[in-house]
Amino acid sequence: MVDLETHWRQQARRVAFEDYRRQGACVWIKPRGTSMRPLIGAKTRLLVEFGAAGAIGDIVVFPLGDILVAHRLVARRQRQGIEVLHTKGDAEPYFDPPIQPGDLLGVVRTLRRSAARPATSLGCTGCAARWIARISYMAGRSAWIARRAMAVLPNPLRRIALGAIPLLSRVAAHILFTPLLWVVWFQSKRIEKLGGGEQE
Repeated sequence: MVDLETHWRQQARRVAFEDYRRQGACVWIKPRGTSMRPLIGAKTRLLVEFGAAGAIGDIVVFPLGDILVAHRLVARRQRQGIEVLHTKGDAEPYFDPPIQPGDLLGVVRTLRRSAARPATSLGCTGCAARWIARISYMAGRSAWIARRAMAVLPNPLRRIALGAIPLLSRVAAHILFTPLLWVVWFQSKRIEKLGGGEQE
């Protein structure tokens, strides 16, 4: 049974985001889920520039079925003369279904890990974001190849192996991307220290 309250809340959010896109607004939003961990945690807020076009490495906001997601843009391809975008959550093993550029609602420009921390764009734009996109793309391709290869395994073993892919993907994301969080943490401490020095 569909939870109607959740369904209508998601529809209202989508209408609001479409309105933000028409206005070209920049709005702080609170995401849910674990698909972009460790970069985007439970208390992280995202500053989304609605109506912006995404580049490889950007975290883009788009509808995926009935929900709205913020996942990383990892590739652009031409399919029968039509441009399609490939997105993927950093901690997810597989790519999302391809979308078109017109499906994008906005681009995440800045993260704030908590109300007490300063905002940062590290990991959502620029060189670091492009490197994360490359790593995420290769991880997605590897997971897809592993999934195809497991088709030859007998059923109980195949089920166990397929269940291990998402777990391994999340562990790899934490190992690869946690150093980026350390950089953000040191950067925020430096900003706090400079801010404290100016007040004295």
